[in-house]
Amino acid sequence: MDNYKKNGYQVIRLCLYQFGMTLFGLVVAMATSTSDTLILWTGVFSALFYLYLVYSLVYELGQKDGIRIEAGKRKYNPLRGFGLALAANSLNILLGILSFIGKVIYDSNAASWAGEMYGVANTIAKFIQGMYVGILKTFFMDVSFANLLTPIPAIIVCTIGYILGVKYCHGVKQPEEQEEKKNKTDRYYPNISDIQKAKRKK
Repeated sequence: MDNYKKNGYQVIRLCLYQFGMTLFGLVVAMATSTSDTLILWTGVFSALFYLYLVYSLVYELGQKDGIRIEAGKRKYNPLRGFGLALAANSLNILLGILSFIGKVIYDSNAASWAGEMYGVANTIAKFIQGMYVGILKTFFMDVSFANLLTPIPAIIVCTIGYILGVKYCHGVKQPEEQEEKKNKTDRYYPNISDIQKAKRKK
């Protein structure tokens, strides 16, 4: 139960970061909408800043978990960052799937319900992922799978960020490093039983 609470808390934090950057991205996009060049570069900045924020959050989480792993209080799960990002982006993924299906069906047989589904899903997806608006408007304006691509950067960044956070946590050794350290210790500092056995042989 504690793990669910802790993971839920981290997912909420990731969602709040997305919400904050959505507002920032939408405001910047509206302010620069008259210039294609400006809206692109401000969109790139918004997207990179958002990815930096979620990377920092998950990297810090990885460092904290690294301390617990070193102390034997937690098992190492390299996919924890991936799972958190996947959960935080579940709504984005759902909207991406709905907009993709609606767009494909509408383009093939002009079904009105498919067009409406695409319109609603696409509008909501653009609104809750405002940090990507500049990039989407420039490169993926009428691409059916555009909303399926937007969750991918955050998922990749969170996966890598968590692994690096654990790996480079100060004072934390990886399993192979721990084994090497143990072997060196045993080599230079034999245990008491070995010393006693050596004395008996003499």
